Amino acid sequence: MDFSQIAFLLILAAALYLFVSERLRVDVTAMITLLALVLSGVLDAKQALSGFASEPAIIVAAVFVISGGLAATGITERLGQGIGRAAGRSESRAIAVTMPAVAALSSFTHHVMVTAMMLPILTRFAKSRGLSASRLLMPMSFAASLGTTLTLVSAPAFLLADNLIERTGAPGLGIFSITPIGLALVVVGVLYMLAARWVLPKRGGEHGDDGYLRLDRYRTELVIVEGSRWSTRPLSELQKRSATASY
Repeated sequence: MDFSQIAFLLILAAALYLFVSERLRVDVTAMITLLALVLSGVLDAKQALSGFASEPAIIVAAVFVISGGLAATGITERLGQGIGRAAGRSESRAIAVTMPAVAALSSFTHHVMVTAMMLPILTRFAKSRGLSASRLLMPMSFAASLGTTLTLVSAPAFLLADNLIERTGAPGLGIFSITPIGLALVVVGVLYMLAARWVLPKRGGEHGDDGYLRLDRYRTELVIVEGSRWSTRPLSELQKRSATASY
């Protein structure tokens, strides 16, 4: 092997070690790896920066921006609440409504964001109706993953495949080229979860959010500063006022 091959293998091994050990942040490790490839001569400056002009990279970044905008404006929360209201009171109906809706959201946004949005909504839903939270959360997360097969922009792997196809001179894929296959996967996934939901573990729901969030592990300390109106009053009065206060 020549020097460039040896240098690349050493840099690759070091990058894998840093990624696995997490001694540095992932983005810092990526930039150090890029800089090492340039300084070692494995890549020139143009090759090193070509990834930032890649169409798949820009689309993935745009998906993250869209996901952040949906969350910041409260649209995702409203969508999630609407899904919760349409889920009804039975477990089977909740799965039948939640899974297609979550898959549809995941087809144009990041599936992790959709999962995080639906997590507290379904947990409260399960508590209010006395259902098992695990039997709702697991199908929901499964649907979020299946939703990435509905459009070309929902998963980076599809974008990379499309980019490689275009580099060969062949026509690229359309945004909905994989939708028929994705729809079939979503339908099969929903039917499977409806038929086999009894094998899912039955946990959560009856204990509510406190058990899930482990709120009993947290303590709060209140400091009464000297000169405040509560500094000379008894603790019982403060506790009574705090219990009746509205926030």
